[in-house]
Amino acid sequence: MQKEFFFAFGISLVLVLAGFYYTTHDSKRSFWQTVDTAEFYLKDNSTDSIFTGTVFAQTNGALKRVILVGWVNITKLDFAGALVGVPHGWRLTSAGTSYKDRNITSISDWMNILVTEDPQSPVRYRVFIGPAGHDISFCIEHSCAGGMGTIFLELVPEEGFKNLTLTLGVGSGFKVLDEGRKVLAVATTSKNITIRFS
Repeated sequence: MQKEFFFAFGISLVLVLAGFYYTTHDSKRSFWQTVDTAEFYLKDNSTDSIFTGTVFAQTNGALKRVILVGWVNITKLDFAGALVGVPHGWRLTSAGTSYKDRNITSISDWMNILVTEDPQSPVRYRVFIGPAGHDISFCIEHSCAGGMGTIFLELVPEEGFKNLTLTLGVGSGFKVLDEGRKVLAVATTSKNITIRFS
């Protein structure tokens, strides 16, 4: 019994010392430091849908990235859901959501990313979460039941871009144009937030 104890203790000590050595001598380790944060909370008055979260600006030496961690609660009155607009000069490297509708439970169907390279467009990426991420026409006709979930986005700047202004939105409704035509309006409650690296 005593032999087994010393053997286990010796192995544990070797592992701890090896871990300490590699931790202090590994030049390739990578630590991201948060240099700015911006919190947001949006509630659409007409649908009661909520989009809330935090955006982090992080650096690792010369590398930069922005992380958005959010949560949405989309009500059954909201046929669009949440929106994140990312401007030109930034690249979306990772995106995911745990959102699912109360009736339709497939998680992968609830995020849609539209990309444009048109420099006249105010945003390069439009990330839809919720019904607009699934099929907005389906949710208008069949009344999706709403749902909740988390959102994760990772963005990196292209050369020369420092700060980032995101357009965030939630909610939906119909808008009547001057000629009387009724059109769908998404992100009826929106806000711009800026995250800074300097």
